[in-house]
This record gives sequence, structure tokens and C-alpha cells, in this order.
Amino acid sequence: MTKTAHIVLGAPAEYAVFPEPRQEDSVIGVDRGAFECLSRNISVNVAVGDFDSVTPEEKAYLRTSVESFREFDAEKDDTDAEIALAMAVDDESVNEIIIYNWSGGRLDHLLSVLYMVYQPRFNKGIDRITLLNKMNTIRFYRPGNYEIKKEAARYYLSFIGMTPIDELTLRGVKYPLDKMSYSYPRALVSNEFLAEDCRFSFSDGLLAVIQSNDK
Repeated sequence: MTKTAHIVLGAPAEYAVFPEPRQEDSVIGVDRGAFECLSRNISVNVAVGDFDSVTPEEKAYLRTSVESFREFDAEKDDTDAEIALAMAVDDESVNEIIIYNWSGGRLDHLLSVLYMVYQPRFNKGIDRITLLNKMNTIRFYRPGNYEIKKEAARYYLSFIGMTPIDELTLRGVKYPLDKMSYSYPRALVSNEFLAEDCRFSFSDGLLAVIQSNDK
């Protein structure tokens, strides 16, 4: 049986999405994300963070409404999102990690989430991480051969080199490639599926694949 860890961050309401967890899944609410889950009748297994984005009354409610409440000092080395991701990555029973509401607010928060994949402590979790919001789904890939399915309501397909990329091949897309190499990180955006799936491969580097829509 597969288990998904749903990490729910706080985000402006117009950008926010929330999980529909199965019984076997876990929900990690990060700071205000924990309160927003409870307000939508989504059970939270663990609430983590410094909780500087909730009121004293909301924090008191969280303490009594989640299975585990873990409060951290506001002055710390890790972000709240990093703390939550470390918990999910270290849980060997977790097959997939979905991070919700990672954009729509401060740009530094967005970059800190994207840059987490560079940290050695998260290496073992890169293949399991998905970033999800209303307009984007992002997954990360190590070198290899892959086939992916088109997601419903996603129109664009982009291949983002998080590092230099060697021998990138794209098949089944509007703009194919054949063993193209890039000596610096390169964003190849606004491609499209030709059918319901596509294939890609590369021999070295770290690649982010984004399926997105405009609205």
C-alpha cells in the first residue's frame, strides 16, 4: 500500500489548494497551513512551525485539534517548510511527498522551496517530491528514461534544468529534442503534449518538469 505525505503550507486564498488524503496518508500542516486544513475539515497529523502566521486563539485551537503539535523558535536555521520536508523524507513508509501552496506570496519563500532539492539531506527524497498549486505541478527527475502522462486541465509542459543537463531527448511533444546538452541551467518552457503522454531522457543533471495552465 502506498502512503503519501501531504505538506500544506500557507498561501493567499486565491492560490491555495488542499489535499484529499486517504486514511493511510499523513498531513503535515505548516504554520497557517495547519489551521487552513482544519478550517476545511481536513485532519492534520502534525502541525509544525513557529506559528507566527496565526493568532494566539488559532494557535491554541491547533494545540488541541491536531495529533502532534511541534512549535519551533522563530529564529532558527531551517525554514518551517524544510522542517516539514525533513520529517516526510525521513519517514521510510512514505512513497510520495506533495507540497501544497508553495507560491503566491513572498518570492524568497518560493525560492527557498525550490532550492530545497539542492540540499544533500533531501537527496533520497527528490524522486518522491511533487510541488502542487492551482496552476502548476512540478516533479524532479534524476538521469534516466521516463514516460509521463498529461494531467487534466494542464496545457503547457516545461523542462527546467536545475543544473547543467546532458543529452536531453524529448519525444511526443510539440518541440522535440535529440540529445541536446546545456552547460548551464536552462529553462525550456511552453512545450505541449502531442497526445496523452510523452517520453524524455537525459544522462546527467537534475531536471524539473512542470505541467501548467494559465488560469
